[in-house]
Amino acid sequence: MEETRKVVYLDSNTATYVNREVLQEMMPAFNSVYANPNSNHSLGRLAKQYVEVARQRVANGINAKRDEIYFTGGMTEANNWAIIGLARANRSKGKHIITSKIEDNSILLACKQLEKEGFQVTYVGCDDSGIVSLSQIMGAMRQDTILVSINVANAEVGTIQNLNAIARTVKEKDIIFHCDATAALGAMNLDVQAVPIDAMTLSSDVIYGPKGVGALYVKEGVEIESYLVGDGSENGLRAGNPNVPAIVGFGKAVELVTADIATTAHKLKIVRDYLVKNIMEKIENVSLNGHQYQRVCNIANLTFDCVDNEALCAMLDMNGVCVTPVSTRFEPSYVLKAMRREPEQIHSSVRFSVAKNVTKDDVDYVVEKLVNIVKKLREISPLRKSTKESK
Repeated sequence: MEETRKVVYLDSNTATYVNREVLQEMMPAFNSVYANPNSNHSLGRLAKQYVEVARQRVANGINAKRDEIYFTGGMTEANNWAIIGLARANRSKGKHIITSKIEDNSILLACKQLEKEGFQVTYVGCDDSGIVSLSQIMGAMRQDTILVSINVANAEVGTIQNLNAIARTVKEKDIIFHCDATAALGAMNLDVQAVPIDAMTLSSDVIYGPKGVGALYVKEGVEIESYLVGDGSENGLRAGNPNVPAIVGFGKAVELVTADIATTAHKLKIVRDYLVKNIMEKIENVSLNGHQYQRVCNIANLTFDCVDNEALCAMLDMNGVCVTPVSTRFEPSYVLKAMRREPEQIHSSVRFSVAKNVTKDDVDYVVEKLVNIVKKLREISPLRKSTKESK
């Protein structure tokens, strides 16, 4: 009998498995309460109730009002809608936007789209640990600035921004503040009442919920334009029929991951730190990208000097370890570039992200494979050879 290959999944900031309780909650929306929630009959009204329960659960997770939550097809749509919808709705007040160089591409490309429409965008930098510069934000603010968008935590290196200070500085100038909280949801407390946030992006696929569903929180009274056109749902602001099963699962996933964040985050941090400690003790010339302490509990972005990250991930995959390089030779990481990493460091960097089902035994297996793979790759690395020759 063929032996089952061990698989360790360390790419949970791209997608997580779906929690069993979440899956169970979704099932009725697939096979019994399957009507369109916009339909005005008994089954449609019941489906609508399912959606509204999920909306309340998401709202509870960030201390918002139920009517301030709008479901989307995921993070990308929510970020696109936030940037484009908020800018267009408030263009009479100005046409200047501020964001950072290390935002998700769904924000950066939305800003590029707005630049084609006549908006002006300032892209502020960050320090070597990925902390976005508050002083640069302050220096960039103008009379015609209508929107600032800064992530809560960077999904690539895990660095947590000084959100409260940024949000309060922005709101002192009566500017709309949006934040992408995708990498932070379930990893830290999010409270839109405690921090002055006008809009916040949330996503299901990294919190043990279904893929292809997210939400945009928009504070009551903040003007935003519809982004998709067609038959309206979500209070007339989003076209298309709601994905009821996914929305139901998203709501349950938010309820579960926010129930005891401190305990869950502590457990994830223990495993994450165990991984980093063992890698650095057993492999030479490895460095951490991102803030050493001010980062979410499940991410470790590491540079393996003189190792091609694509080859490293491919060889790990052959040994059952699932990791995706955040950059390639053709698309180097703009986040690490903004953090002033050299090109050879960027091409040697890999993000590991742990989920709740990863154990210390799994980590031991990964490190064992890593030691051998890194050794092999360094033996054939042209960078390693040129370094030796220069000595």
